[in-house]
Amino acid sequence: MTDQKQTNVVGILQIVTMLVGIATLLFAFGGKTEQLNQNRTDIDKLAAAVNDLAKAQASAAVTDALHNKTLEDIQRRLENLERTKP
Repeated sequence: MTDQKQTNVVGILQIVTMLVGIATLLFAFGGKTEQLNQNRTDIDKLAAAVNDLAKAQASAAVTDALHNKTLEDIQRRLENLERTKP
């Protein structure tokens, strides 16, 4: 091979190598973008579940408070009945 042909072959191989490198970067970037989108979807689902759990816990706390008040009222009535018992 002559020096000119070797230089052309080396130049072409360098260009091919650069194109392969750029394609690899774009492919990796696309994969990371897809993973970020999947993570965002999972986080949104988790946030919705946590929100529902917080609402249920708040509702249960209110219900517990009402039951405690009702039980205290019943206990007070029973104590009054026992005091007025002949």
